[in-house]
Amino acid sequence: MNADIMSDMTTFTARELDRETSRVLDRCDQEGAVQVRRKNGRSYTISANRPVSGDMTLYEWMKERRRKTKELFQGQPPMTKKEAREFDRMIAGE
Repeated sequence: MNADIMSDMTTFTARELDRETSRVLDRCDQEGAVQVRRKNGRSYTISANRPVSGDMTLYEWMKERRRKTKELFQGQPPMTKKEAREFDRMIAGE
């Protein structure tokens, strides 16, 4: 699934990022993220941060938190009860 997302991203070279930073960042604003590839083949993803809004309602904030949590744990198997108890103890500092 991650490969599908990466293939749709606009790709720039490291040289383009160095010489045309504003163009790369403008595209990042338009698309949400861009990929930068080095000569050695390594690639990096640059993503735009969402602007912080003081107008966000509690409902919108909760919806955003759920989306981010789901994104973070996507593809991970659920914890077993034993793992959940151990995790709770770690948080409690036991």
